[in-house]
Amino acid sequence: MPFPRKAAAMRVVSLLLAAAAVLTGSGVQAASTYTKIDFAECETLETYEDGGADLRCPGLDGLDVFVSEGDARLDVDYGMKGENFETFSAFNTIGETVEWLSDARGVPQAAILRYSISVDGREAQALVISRINTEAQDGCVIGVVDARLEQANGMARGIGAMAPTFDCSIDPVVIAPGASELVLGFNGANQPPSD
Repeated sequence: MPFPRKAAAMRVVSLLLAAAAVLTGSGVQAASTYTKIDFAECETLETYEDGGADLRCPGLDGLDVFVSEGDARLDVDYGMKGENFETFSAFNTIGETVEWLSDARGVPQAAILRYSISVDGREAQALVISRINTEAQDGCVIGVVDARLEQANGMARGIGAMAPTFDCSIDPVVIAPGASELVLGFNGANQPPSD
């Protein structure tokens, strides 16, 4: 069915254009606040036979950070634990610094976290942008930016500014153009359409 794929492709294009407008426009930029993930302060919610675990860690102003590990891959949710395990195909770890993006009212809308990805001697880093999960809105990964790209942080913040209008049930993950193969190996709840 070509129409749904074309509609999804158009939605990805419109999301990228919106991110570009945020970066280049004179609109209000999201304010950033930083916290650290300290595994010594995390509560273990569940452990698994394969060695994986689900953790709840302190975040920003009562918003917890949920870190789930399975098969040497990590999924991170913010605010509340999500249902989907969104991560890279290759083995990965996470950085310790979370950048929280808040709207003009000071309400956190998105979070950015650096992932280190490696497999078969190849390595990459990516900035993963997630919409915060609350009782009023579903959270999910909304975008991925290859950290080696010029202006990677700005692109990640631009994508994060789309969080209030991003629909986790239908909108595909936005992967910034120019991503390496390891970064393109991201498995989100909604995958971008393939050619």
